[in-house]
Amino acid sequence: MMVVVGVTYKSIARKASEASLGMNDKSWVLLCHCPGFTFLHDNQNTELSGPECSRVGVYLDHAAGKLEFYAVSDAGGLTLLHRVQTVFTEPLYPGFYLSGGFDMMEPGFYGSSVELCEP
Repeated sequence: MMVVVGVTYKSIARKASEASLGMNDKSWVLLCHCPGFTFLHDNQNTELSGPECSRVGVYLDHAAGKLEFYAVSDAGGLTLLHRVQTVFTEPLYPGFYLSGGFDMMEPGFYGSSVELCEP
């Protein structure tokens, strides 16, 4: 199973390949796949290493242009996976999807969820 989580501008395309999160200059995402992570932005990917985890966190400071992705341990500890420093030119919105590939019966797919919460 793969989980994709990140942020996107509202102006992202809604159809075709331009709409894929991370495959354009309007979205920044973390792909969580076993056994690792990949950061995607503007069709460029960066393979990342980090601890195995069942939760990830996304921190955004829009005014400061800071976007950070964290692995969250079961005890609540944070491990920085990737940091982006840029100038955001539009408001950002959460973007995410869960993918079980072609096998929706893949173990772990059902019961997976996304939760939006305050820091």
